[in-house]
Amino acid sequence: MKKLIPLFIKILSVLSPKLATKISLKLFSHPRRKKRSDEEMNFLATGNQVTFKSERKARIWGEGPVIWVLHGWESRGSTFYKLIPLLLEKGYMVVAWDGPAHGDSPGKVSNVVDHPRALSIDMNEGLFADPVAMIGHSFGGAAFAIFSKIHKMPPKTVIISAPTRIIGVFNRFFKMLKLGKKSQDLFISHSETKTGYKVSEMSLVNNDFSKLSNTLIIHDKGDDVIPYNDFVVLKETWQTGTFISTENLGHRLTIKDSLILGKILEFLYKE
Repeated sequence: MKKLIPLFIKILSVLSPKLATKISLKLFSHPRRKKRSDEEMNFLATGNQVTFKSERKARIWGEGPVIWVLHGWESRGSTFYKLIPLLLEKGYMVVAWDGPAHGDSPGKVSNVVDHPRALSIDMNEGLFADPVAMIGHSFGGAAFAIFSKIHKMPPKTVIISAPTRIIGVFNRFFKMLKLGKKSQDLFISHSETKTGYKVSEMSLVNNDFSKLSNTLIIHDKGDDVIPYNDFVVLKETWQTGTFISTENLGHRLTIKDSLILGKILEFLYKE
């Protein structure tokens, strides 16, 4: 059935570009909730759940300076179950936030603009002290582009395996779905109208907050989800920041590899 969807969208793009756009937008903005592994579930049970006024959820561990961890698309805060215990050993409190339509939080729709807006709202509730750092993986890292426009950035930020050019995310989705050119233009126009931001404004390459927050950026050369070139372009564009390339970790192991986790801890703990 999944193999037939691109063929259907390709044909529909010719017959009815508006309908093809409507269906594509729905597919693009509705994340699936994936099952947690047993190891992740066991770790999740050790945290305390917090419910914000928005009814969105987070799990918290530890006491001390606060660090927020931000998950990727179709993921959840507990995906950092390898990193969080290491942060606790260093004396931090960790807030693992589940964004709209992800993890234990309610909702069915999310995007790279609504996600950071929701994050800002929940942070402004004041349940925790201002964070000393924030860590975002993939979609969670990309969300810093908008977040930095609407919320005070923490002293330190870590961006891992993140798309830095949102137009690239769109284009890869268009290619996968075989969406026609007219529908692509409608898709972009609708997204910009709905969010209130141009696609370029949603992108990290056009939002250099590295002077506002000491930033570490990590990306694997063999990432098969987000092209390594996104990392290269960001390195060439931003005026400052610490950039680390990895190998043989792909997209998801960058938040589980012991060597990289050590680099993150070193960055966070260093004065």
